[in-house]
Amino acid sequence: MNLVEKRGFDAVTVEDICAAADISRRTFFNYVDSKDEAILGAFPFELDEGALETIELTPSGNLVELIFSQLTEKEGSQDHECLERRRALMSGNPALAHAAHKRRVETLTALARAVEKHLARFPEDRKLPDVPAEVEVHSVVEMCRTALSLYLASPHFPTGDKTPIECVRAAAHIHTDFCKELAW
Repeated sequence: MNLVEKRGFDAVTVEDICAAADISRRTFFNYVDSKDEAILGAFPFELDEGALETIELTPSGNLVELIFSQLTEKEGSQDHECLERRRALMSGNPALAHAAHKRRVETLTALARAVEKHLARFPEDRKLPDVPAEVEVHSVVEMCRTALSLYLASPHFPTGDKTPIECVRAAAHIHTDFCKELAW
Protein backbone atom coordinates (compact mmCIF):
# COMPACT_ATOMS: atom_id res chain seq x y z
CA MET A 1 0.00 0.00 0.00
CA ASN A 2 2.89 2.35 0.75
CA LEU A 3 4.24 2.00 -2.78
CA VAL A 4 0.83 2.61 -4.37
CA GLU A 5 0.20 5.61 -2.10
CA LYS A 6 3.50 7.13 -3.28
CA ARG A 7 3.46 6.20 -6.99
CA GLY A 8 -0.04 5.09 -7.95
CA PHE A 9 -1.25 1.58 -8.74
CA ASP A 10 -0.28 1.60 -12.43
CA ALA A 11 3.29 2.68 -11.69
CA VAL A 12 3.96 -0.13 -9.18
CA THR A 13 5.07 -3.53 -10.49
CA VAL A 14 5.10 -6.95 -8.88
CA GLU A 15 8.89 -6.66 -8.93
CA ASP A 16 8.67 -3.39 -6.96
CA ILE A 17 6.50 -5.09 -4.34
CA CYS A 18 8.88 -8.06 -4.15
CA ALA A 19 11.89 -5.78 -3.72
CA ALA A 20 10.16 -3.77 -0.97
CA ALA A 21 9.14 -6.96 0.84
CA ASP A 22 12.53 -8.60 0.22
CA ILE A 23 10.94 -11.69 -1.33
CA SER A 24 11.23 -13.44 -4.66
CA ARG A 25 8.62 -13.28 -7.39
CA ARG A 26 7.95 -16.97 -6.79
CA THR A 27 7.31 -16.36 -3.08
CA PHE A 28 4.97 -13.49 -3.99
CA PHE A 29 2.85 -15.80 -6.15
CA ASN A 30 2.84 -18.49 -3.45
CA TYR A 31 0.80 -16.08 -1.31
CA VAL A 32 -1.23 -13.98 -3.76
CA ASP A 33 -2.46 -14.36 -7.32
CA SER A 34 -2.00 -10.79 -8.52
CA LYS A 35 -0.71 -7.32 -7.81
CA ASP A 36 -4.20 -6.07 -6.97
CA GLU A 37 -4.69 -8.90 -4.46
CA ALA A 38 -1.42 -7.93 -2.78
CA ILE A 39 -2.67 -4.34 -2.45
CA LEU A 40 -6.30 -5.06 -1.58
CA GLY A 41 -5.67 -8.13 0.50
CA ALA A 42 -8.27 -10.80 0.87
CA PHE A 43 -11.90 -9.78 1.13
CA PRO A 44 -12.69 -9.83 4.86
CA PHE A 45 -15.40 -12.48 4.50
CA GLU A 46 -15.58 -15.66 2.47
CA LEU A 47 -18.28 -17.91 1.06
CA ASP A 48 -16.41 -21.03 0.02
CA GLU A 49 -17.82 -23.88 -2.10
CA GLY A 50 -19.10 -25.69 1.00
CA ALA A 51 -20.94 -22.57 2.15
CA LEU A 52 -22.50 -22.07 -1.28
CA GLU A 53 -23.61 -25.71 -1.29
CA THR A 54 -25.16 -25.29 2.17
CA ILE A 55 -27.05 -22.22 0.92
CA GLU A 56 -28.31 -24.23 -2.04
CA LEU A 57 -29.36 -27.31 -0.04
CA THR A 58 -30.71 -25.95 3.27
CA PRO A 59 -34.34 -24.87 3.61
CA SER A 60 -34.70 -21.51 5.35
CA GLY A 61 -37.38 -19.03 6.27
CA ASN A 62 -34.73 -16.28 6.07
CA LEU A 63 -32.35 -16.78 3.17
CA VAL A 64 -30.30 -13.69 4.01
CA GLU A 65 -29.68 -15.03 7.52
CA LEU A 66 -28.75 -18.42 6.06
CA ILE A 67 -26.17 -16.69 3.86
CA PHE A 68 -24.75 -14.71 6.79
CA SER A 69 -24.53 -17.92 8.83
CA GLN A 70 -22.26 -19.32 6.11
CA LEU A 71 -19.88 -16.35 6.01
CA THR A 72 -16.49 -16.98 7.47
CA GLU A 73 -14.31 -14.15 8.61
CA LYS A 74 -10.76 -14.12 7.33
CA GLU A 75 -8.32 -13.74 10.19
CA GLY A 76 -6.81 -10.30 10.59
CA SER A 77 -8.97 -8.76 7.89
CA GLN A 78 -10.96 -6.38 10.08
CA ASP A 79 -8.29 -3.74 10.65
CA HIS A 80 -10.37 -0.60 10.05
CA GLU A 81 -7.31 1.59 9.46
CA CYS A 82 -6.16 -0.79 6.75
CA LEU A 83 -9.68 -0.89 5.22
CA GLU A 84 -9.71 2.92 5.18
CA ARG A 85 -6.34 3.05 3.39
CA ARG A 86 -7.61 0.55 0.80
CA ARG A 87 -10.75 2.63 0.23
CA ALA A 88 -8.59 5.70 -0.34
CA LEU A 89 -6.33 3.80 -2.74
CA MET A 90 -9.31 2.57 -4.73
CA SER A 91 -10.81 6.05 -4.98
CA GLY A 92 -7.55 7.39 -6.40
CA ASN A 93 -6.68 4.45 -8.65
CA PRO A 94 -9.39 3.42 -11.12
CA ALA A 95 -7.57 0.22 -12.15
CA LEU A 96 -7.47 -0.93 -8.52
CA ALA A 97 -11.14 -0.03 -8.03
CA HIS A 98 -11.94 -2.04 -11.17
CA ALA A 99 -10.04 -5.06 -9.82
CA ALA A 100 -11.97 -4.84 -6.53
CA HIS A 101 -15.24 -4.58 -8.42
CA LYS A 102 -14.37 -7.62 -10.54
CA ARG A 103 -13.69 -9.68 -7.40
CA ARG A 104 -17.03 -8.58 -5.89
CA VAL A 105 -18.91 -9.48 -9.06
CA GLU A 106 -17.37 -12.96 -9.14
CA THR A 107 -18.42 -13.61 -5.53
CA LEU A 108 -21.90 -12.18 -5.98
CA THR A 109 -22.43 -14.19 -9.17
CA ALA A 110 -21.54 -17.42 -7.36
CA LEU A 111 -23.90 -16.43 -4.54
CA ALA A 112 -26.69 -15.65 -7.00
CA ARG A 113 -26.32 -19.11 -8.56
CA ALA A 114 -26.60 -20.74 -5.11
CA VAL A 115 -29.67 -18.63 -4.23
CA GLU A 116 -31.28 -19.44 -7.58
CA LYS A 117 -30.76 -23.17 -7.00
CA HIS A 118 -32.04 -22.81 -3.44
CA LEU A 119 -35.28 -21.15 -4.53
CA ALA A 120 -35.80 -23.73 -7.27
CA ARG A 121 -35.33 -26.53 -4.72
CA PHE A 122 -37.38 -24.84 -1.96
CA PRO A 123 -40.07 -22.69 -3.63
CA GLU A 124 -41.81 -22.44 -0.24
CA ASP A 125 -38.89 -20.25 0.92
CA ARG A 126 -39.80 -17.55 -1.56
CA LYS A 127 -40.85 -14.24 -0.02
CA LEU A 128 -41.88 -12.61 -3.31
CA PRO A 129 -43.92 -15.27 -5.12
CA ASP A 130 -45.64 -12.68 -7.34
CA VAL A 131 -42.41 -11.67 -9.09
CA PRO A 132 -40.09 -13.79 -11.23
CA ALA A 133 -37.59 -15.85 -9.24
CA GLU A 134 -34.63 -13.97 -10.75
CA VAL A 135 -36.01 -10.73 -9.23
CA GLU A 136 -36.07 -12.37 -5.80
CA VAL A 137 -32.57 -13.79 -6.33
CA HIS A 138 -31.33 -10.30 -7.15
CA SER A 139 -33.09 -8.86 -4.09
CA VAL A 140 -31.52 -11.43 -1.75
CA VAL A 141 -28.04 -10.90 -3.18
CA GLU A 142 -28.42 -7.13 -3.04
CA MET A 143 -29.50 -7.26 0.61
CA CYS A 144 -26.31 -9.19 1.41
CA ARG A 145 -24.16 -6.86 -0.69
CA THR A 146 -25.71 -3.79 0.91
CA ALA A 147 -25.17 -5.09 4.45
CA LEU A 148 -21.53 -5.94 3.73
CA SER A 149 -20.99 -2.61 2.02
CA LEU A 150 -22.56 -0.66 4.87
CA TYR A 151 -20.35 -2.42 7.39
CA LEU A 152 -17.13 -2.19 5.36
CA ALA A 153 -17.67 1.40 4.21
CA SER A 154 -18.03 2.68 7.75
CA PRO A 155 -14.68 2.54 9.56
CA HIS A 156 -16.42 3.47 12.79
CA PHE A 157 -19.37 1.12 12.41
CA PRO A 158 -20.69 0.50 15.92
CA THR A 159 -19.17 -2.84 16.78
CA GLY A 160 -19.04 -2.83 20.56
CA ASP A 161 -18.35 -6.40 21.56
CA LYS A 162 -19.95 -7.86 18.43
CA THR A 163 -18.09 -10.05 15.97
CA PRO A 164 -17.70 -8.71 12.42
CA ILE A 165 -20.37 -11.13 11.17
CA GLU A 166 -22.75 -9.93 13.89
CA CYS A 167 -22.00 -6.40 12.69
CA VAL A 168 -22.93 -7.39 9.14
CA ARG A 169 -26.24 -8.71 10.52
CA ALA A 170 -26.71 -5.39 12.34
CA ALA A 171 -26.08 -3.56 9.06
CA ALA A 172 -28.77 -5.71 7.40
CA HIS A 173 -31.16 -4.80 10.22
CA ILE A 174 -30.43 -1.11 9.68
CA HIS A 175 -31.19 -1.50 5.98
CA THR A 176 -34.43 -3.43 6.50
CA ASP A 177 -35.58 -1.01 9.22
CA PHE A 178 -34.92 1.87 6.84
CA CYS A 179 -36.85 0.16 4.02
CA LYS A 180 -39.83 -0.46 6.31
CA GLU A 181 -40.06 3.27 6.94
CA LEU A 182 -40.41 4.17 3.26
CA ALA A 183 -43.88 5.05 2.06
CA TRP A 184 -44.78 4.37 -1.57
